[in-house]
Amino acid sequence: DMDMWRLSGIFRNVTLWSSPELRVRDFSVVTDLDQGYRDAALNVSTKVINSGSAKSAATELVVQLYDSKGDVVPGCGATAQVDALPAGEEAAVDVSIHVPDPRKWTAETPELYTVVIGLKGGAPVSARVGFRKVEIKGRVFMVNGVPVKLKGVNRHENWPDTGHTVSKERMIRDIELIKQANCNHVRTSHYSNDPQWYELCDEYGLYLVAEANVECHGAGVLSSTPMYEKAFVDRNVANVTNFRNHPSVVIWSLGNESAKGPNLHAALKAVKEIDVTRPTHYEGFGVGSQNPADIDSRMYASIGDTRGSALSKDLTKPFYQCEYAHAMFNSMGSLGDYNDVFDEYPALMGGAIWEWVDQGIWNRRDPARQFIAYGGGFGEVPNDFYFIHKGVVDSNRQPKPHFAEVKRVYQWIGFASEDVGAGKVRIRNRYAFISLGRFTGKWTVTEDGRPVREGALVLPDLAPGAEQVVTLPVGAIRQVPGAIYHLNLSVSLAKDESWAKAGHEIANAQLEIPGSLEGPVAGKVKPLAVVKSGRGFVIQGEGFSAAFDNATGNLTGLSRDGSNILLPGGGPTLHLWRAQHQKDDGWAASVWHQIGLDSLKTEVLSLTASQVGTDRR
Repeated sequence: DMDMWRLSGIFRNVTLWSSPELRVRDFSVVTDLDQGYRDAALNVSTKVINSGSAKSAATELVVQLYDSKGDVVPGCGATAQVDALPAGEEAAVDVSIHVPDPRKWTAETPELYTVVIGLKGGAPVSARVGFRKVEIKGRVFMVNGVPVKLKGVNRHENWPDTGHTVSKERMIRDIELIKQANCNHVRTSHYSNDPQWYELCDEYGLYLVAEANVECHGAGVLSSTPMYEKAFVDRNVANVTNFRNHPSVVIWSLGNESAKGPNLHAALKAVKEIDVTRPTHYEGFGVGSQNPADIDSRMYASIGDTRGSALSKDLTKPFYQCEYAHAMFNSMGSLGDYNDVFDEYPALMGGAIWEWVDQGIWNRRDPARQFIAYGGGFGEVPNDFYFIHKGVVDSNRQPKPHFAEVKRVYQWIGFASEDVGAGKVRIRNRYAFISLGRFTGKWTVTEDGRPVREGALVLPDLAPGAEQVVTLPVGAIRQVPGAIYHLNLSVSLAKDESWAKAGHEIANAQLEIPGSLEGPVAGKVKPLAVVKSGRGFVIQGEGFSAAFDNATGNLTGLSRDGSNILLPGGGPTLHLWRAQHQKDDGWAASVWHQIGLDSLKTEVLSLTASQVGTDRR
């Protein structure tokens, strides 16, 4: 009952190495920004161990910061004394370095440095560093002093030909597509991911809710069972200590759907003892005063409940939907409505769609019938049937129709009509950290979908959160009666980014141009006539006729110049049934059958036609 494949084996790299007897066994890197979010402190905490059999000599810890080009950052190095250590002993050695105005890390600007840490004369260790600060002020989630919305997806580690083993190249492909869908956020549902994933999210720019490998689903009693406390705590401690040095990790999640027993409270306490620089999340705690985590959270809250959480006078924490817009089959409904509400209220952090990818696996046992299987596709039991196929993209990462909707709803540039007929459009920059001058755009006027005029959309260099009305040189448009006109807007990358090439569209809009929609008025024609028969009646006009049947009430004939363009039974018919999918099977279809929606019969109560006049116009 974990919405994923139960596979056995080793899925990730296993590495063995030898190390010096006196070495840096562990380290953490914490960045802090001053009150103006300009200058930074680089705080490095290490644990130096002597695993040898004799007392070590005193030495120095050396720490140096390098920029993205590999050059030394002047004045950003430090040393600290390491006293002689008896055999088997360990010492904590810390340094703090002042870094003037470093480039800041965000998902929009993933600027990275490298810190190198080692004992003098020994082999060093290193980590990439992103200078950023995560805070909650009131009910607002902030990065570097700026309110940030999380718009993302839940992601399982799965690929159809390798199962839970995912190569670095395929992780990059996921990130490219996630970024191309305008997502800035991923929840690592529901376990610690491959370490390479966090490094790549640092590099490409994604905000992570880093979740521990804790999930009980139908066995929530485990969170209240004392013998499991150490397992709950250990998995959370491992999650934090392994990934605390990654700037992409902005929130710790204690796990998923494991009730809310004391074992989770113990895990929360352990996480807080290790790291107080990031807020904590666990949906099972609920919302309000009984929630000991830093963030209130719900799964699949309705739009009304989401708005109610934002407006509540009783809630004091940011509200986050760790799962919403369940993307199974043709679902993921109301995504735009949800995000309109997210954007409207500062207390709403956003959410993560369930889920990113269909978790299919190739079944190639029969070479003549190879297929991507879901639960039970190998005859295995128990299984979750096709409840693991609910992604924005399919198992091979081909975009489903969901993808286009996510990309459109999540886009970070907004457009609205100010006076679209005169070419006036209001543009809003929804990014939190970058201006719009880096992008390129175009506009197109269409007549019934056909381009009739186009030009360059020169974007103002709007600062984050700013908006401005621009006037496009669309000129006077002589509209054809009956035609529909639109102004289409498109914004694209002006240069290559790590996740997409120049020309990739990041935002678009279509605004209807007001005008005459009435069709041309016909000249004088012969009057219509109604011809009745035992089967029904026919409305006749000059060069055309329309026939209706008394038995069915349907349009059965539509002729022009004597030729019926309808096939037998081809007229419009009331039809109130659609093919069931799995969600229907499990939740609604029994009621549909019970009330007879699959066996509706039509009955004609009356069908009349009368000539009301002979006006030729």
